[in-house]
Amino acid sequence: MAAWLIAAIERLAPWVRRAGVAATAALVLGGAIASLTLEASTGGTARRATPAVHAPSRRVPARSLQPRARPPVSRADLRLASRLARRFLVSYLRFAYGRGSAGSVKGVTPGLRSQLIAQRAQATSAERGRHPRVVSLATVGTTPGFVVATAMIEDGGIAAYRLRFALRKEGGRWLVSDVQEA
Repeated sequence: MAAWLIAAIERLAPWVRRAGVAATAALVLGGAIASLTLEASTGGTARRATPAVHAPSRRVPARSLQPRARPPVSRADLRLASRLARRFLVSYLRFAYGRGSAGSVKGVTPGLRSQLIAQRAQATSAERGRHPRVVSLATVGTTPGFVVATAMIEDGGIAAYRLRFALRKEGGRWLVSDVQEA
């Protein structure tokens, strides 16, 4: 193998060989310097007999803490919206899979209820045979009185799908105002 390598190097142009030798020398020198530097920084095996002198510590001035911005939706409201989202999903999935009517969908605005009645779920027999379940549900307060919820639904089909819907606070209670398959 060495003979093959030597033959390959001899076939190179003289300037390429010189550049290769220079690059190799630079790498070896750099490795030696790095090794010595690392050895010196760890202290090697010898220790100092005298204690090291440290500079006096400087106190970092305390930063003035700015008050945190209040979240757009309080924790209590977010919990209420999340509970409504779960109740809505149970009734909406029953409707979407042909097992319930649009009127039985809970916690929706009058406008969304009208849309659901007008569109009527057209579930195939294969869809009616599936059993959807909510894998995850996340709710995020985006602006005061408005929450976006995203749910992952598995129904035994090829893949899970995402359902995104919006909740609005109307008259002191949370209602679902829009549904989209994401």
